[in-house]
Amino acid sequence: MVCCLVWVALIMPPKFTIRQSSPFFWKQLRSAFSRLFGTRLQKAKSLHVVTVNGQKFKRLILCDSYLAAELERYLDCFVESGYFPPLVARYEREIWLEYVEGTRIEVVDEPFVEQVAEFYAMVYAADSRLVETTRTPFPARLSQDLRFLSQVGALSQSVSLDLQDAIPTLMPKQVWVGYEYTDPVLKNFILLPDRQGLCVVDVDGLAKDQLLGMGVAKACVRWLGPHQEHFFGHLSRPDVPDFHPYFSFVELCFLAKWTKWAFLEHKWKVIQPTLFERFRPSTSLS
Repeated sequence: MVCCLVWVALIMPPKFTIRQSSPFFWKQLRSAFSRLFGTRLQKAKSLHVVTVNGQKFKRLILCDSYLAAELERYLDCFVESGYFPPLVARYEREIWLEYVEGTRIEVVDEPFVEQVAEFYAMVYAADSRLVETTRTPFPARLSQDLRFLSQVGALSQSVSLDLQDAIPTLMPKQVWVGYEYTDPVLKNFILLPDRQGLCVVDVDGLAKDQLLGMGVAKACVRWLGPHQEHFFGHLSRPDVPDFHPYFSFVELCFLAKWTKWAFLEHKWKVIQPTLFERFRPSTSLS
C-alpha cells in the first residue's frame, strides 16, 4: 500500500500557480501596429514578469536564439560580480532571470555616481584590448552616420562636413575595445536593500567588442554630464582601460549613432543638432 502511494505521488504533477504580465503591454501593442503600417523601426523583443508560486521572474524574449545565446555568454562572464540579475535559464530565444527588488534612482548624487563608476570599472576591466583605430570599424561607421544624418536633414550639410573634417583630429591612434554596457539610463539601475549595492536590471544592454566609453557617453547626455569629472576621477585606476584622453572621439561616435537610431525610430525629441556644435573645428577655435 505504501509503495502504491509513493508511485501515485511520483506520477501526479504538483500544483503550480503561474501568472504572466507585461509591464509594457500597451507600448508593445502600439509598436506592433506601427510595424505593420509604418516605417518606424521597432525592437523585436518583449519583456514579461512571470510569477510562479509567488516567486517573480523576468522573461525576456529576443528576436532569435543567436542573440539569446550571445547574451547568455555575456552574463556568464559577469555572474560573480552580482551586478546583473541571476540567470535562471536560456531556452531558444528566451532569457529567464530572477526578478530583483530594489529602490529606483530618484536623485543623482556623488555616492550613486561612484557606484556607477565601480560598475563600469568592473565591465571595462573584464576583457579589453588596445587596437589600432584604423583596424576597427568605428571611424567608417562615424563617417557613414554623419553622412546619413545630413542626407535625411537631421544635420545640415555644413555641420556634417565640419564634423567629417574633425574626425582625423579627434581620432586617436589606438582605442580600447571590449565589453560595454550600452544603456545606462536611470531606470535600468536599482539600489539593493540594506545598502548591498547596485543592480543593473536591463541585461540586454550588455555587449561585447564595443568601443569603450559609448555607454558613458550616453550617460553623460542623459544624466551624468554635471558629474562627469567626478565619475572619471573614480573610474581611473591601473587595471581599467583609460579612454578619457580621446573621449571626445567616443562622444561623437555615440552622438552620431544615437541620433541616427532616434531618426529611424521616430524619436524626434531625442534629435538635438546643437549637441554636435562643440565638435566642429570652427566652434573649438572660436
